[in-house]
Amino acid sequence: MSDRARRSDEILGATVLLTGWSKGREDELVEALDQVSNQRVDLGRVELPFVALPKASLDKAEAARAILVAAGGSVALEDAWVTRDAPRPAARPVCPFCGSTKTQPYTHAGPAAKPSMKCTTCGQRFRAAASPSAG
Repeated sequence: MSDRARRSDEILGATVLLTGWSKGREDELVEALDQVSNQRVDLGRVELPFVALPKASLDKAEAARAILVAAGGSVALEDAWVTRDAPRPAARPVCPFCGSTKTQPYTHAGPAAKPSMKCTTCGQRFRAAASPSAG
């Protein structure tokens, strides 16, 4: 991993490197690389170590490693700073009328108005719960 400081939009991740493979399992490994990578790989032209998955989250890197090892590959993980995916959207409440999760904040007038939501499936408006109910 580089010595540079981590940026605020980065998390610790990994780069998956293919360092070798078992003889006779090339077909399995090519299929595994197709699952892991978005590029078609010709093992005859691969220069080792080959970057099978660049800068991925630790979960994705571990999953790719497991797939490649199961297919007969020798794999190494290298630490890397990975740019975070877009921020996760806030959880939307479920519509109490139809049960849909396709809801959106309903614009309202005035500073004292209560926050409400509108279901985009059935069109009903409802008040958003201030906190999740224990139940």
